[in-house]
Order: sequence, then C-alpha cells, then structure tokens
Amino acid sequence: VGFIFPDVGWFGVTSEDAWNVRIAMVIAALWFGVFAIPVFFAVPEIRADPGAPGTARGLLTAYRDLFRSIADLWRNARQTLFFLLASAVFRDGLAGVFTFGGVIAARSFGFDSTTVIVFAIGANVIAGVATILVGAFEDRIGAKPVMMASILLMVVCGLLVFVLHPLGTWVFWVFGLLLCIFVGPVQSASRSFLARLIPPGREGEIFGLYATTGRAVSFLAPAGFTVAVARGGATIYGILGIVLVLLAGLLLLLPVPTGSRPEPRPPAVRCA
Repeated sequence: VGFIFPDVGWFGVTSEDAWNVRIAMVIAALWFGVFAIPVFFAVPEIRADPGAPGTARGLLTAYRDLFRSIADLWRNARQTLFFLLASAVFRDGLAGVFTFGGVIAARSFGFDSTTVIVFAIGANVIAGVATILVGAFEDRIGAKPVMMASILLMVVCGLLVFVLHPLGTWVFWVFGLLLCIFVGPVQSASRSFLARLIPPGREGEIFGLYATTGRAVSFLAPAGFTVAVARGGATIYGILGIVLVLLAGLLLLLPVPTGSRPEPRPPAVRCA
C-alpha cells in the first residue's frame, strides 16, 4: 500500500533500482526493532547461576549435550520426544504452504505479482484471525484434536486445489484461503500442547529442541515440492508434495499420547 503498489509511493519512492522494495524492507526492520523494545523493559532477566558452566563451549560439546538431552527424553519423557518429531514434520509442511503458495499461484493459476501480494496479505490476516477464534475451541477440546483436525482439513483443501485447478483462479482463491485458515491454529496449538508435555524446569531446553528439530527437517517440503513437480511435469503437482509432508506429520502425531505434564525431576543435562 505504501511502497509496492503505487507508481510513486510514500516519500516519493518509486520502483527505480528497486527502491520501493528496499525501503519496504527497512520499514519492516524498524517495525521489528521498535516492537521488540518492550521486551527489554517488561521481561525480567534471569540471574546468572554462579555455579553454572561457562558459556564458551566447543561445537562438539554442544552437540554432545544435544544428543544427551534427546537420549534423556527417550528414557524419561518419550511422548515429548515423539511430539517433537511429529511437529517438526508437519511444521515444515506449514512452511511449505507459504513458501510455495505464491509459486503455485503464479505458475499454475496465472496470478501476477500484485495479485500474489494481495493473496499473501489475505492469507496472513485470515490465519491470524483464525488462530484467535480457534483458541476458544482448543480450551474446550484440547490442543491435539485441534492440530489433527486442522492438518486433515489442510490436506483436503490442498487436494481440492490440485483436482479442481482446471476450473480457474477461483479455485485457488477459495480453497487456498480456506487452507490458510488452519495454518495459525496448528502453530499455536502445537506450542501449547508441547508446554503441557515438558518436564518442569526444562522449558527453555525443550523449546530450544522444538526450534532445532524444525530446522533439522526443513528440507522436507522443498524436496517434496521439487520431486512432485519433476514427476508430474507441472508446477501444480508441487502441492501434492506439500500435502504429503503434512500427511506424514499427521500420521506421526496420531500415536502421541495426550498425557499429563510429567512430575518434576532434575534435568540430566543443559543445552548451551
């Protein structure tokens, strides 16, 4: 609205030398910085433990502690480890939705760059609103049913986009936006579900593993998209690769128990 769409944007910025995009990135950086400031003032610092080991640790030591932490979860909190694996897979499928959604819109449905931007804005707004609304259902029925239903409906919407794509652009507008409804609730519910599984006192460690496992399998959606396009011979087939990753995450989630939070116990190791 301010820089990308107008021929002459705010402050007289134009598309010459891509200044409209470059200034938009600066505004995004300032936005991030300004709204991070309250965290520094509102969130209290945790005092350092004088008896804790030093922070200057080698790479091999850090990985050794990482695998020790995983082994400890296998012995004492196996359901948490199973969920970390399942969530890593379906979260990569969620990332693939936003990463390759624009590619599919442009190559398979003929969206121009302006329409892709409008669709992306709509998708993010819908995902955010849906996250707030579905939160009420999560409080009543639990996080796991919300995740399972959301992922399943995403798979259905993705398959409908693939099957009905010859009917025109309305297919992507309708079922693509419907699919985005369930992205936010899955992300939100997965974090609240994990919080209920973490052994007390290990919250920082386990949420660190949550981020690490997500990065460890970040190749799945790109690989699925690439292989599906290569085998199908058209970009629209890429959505089947993303759907397959989501379905794999759903199947891994099914056997994860919804047990109560484990009893307090001292952590075996601490990850740097």
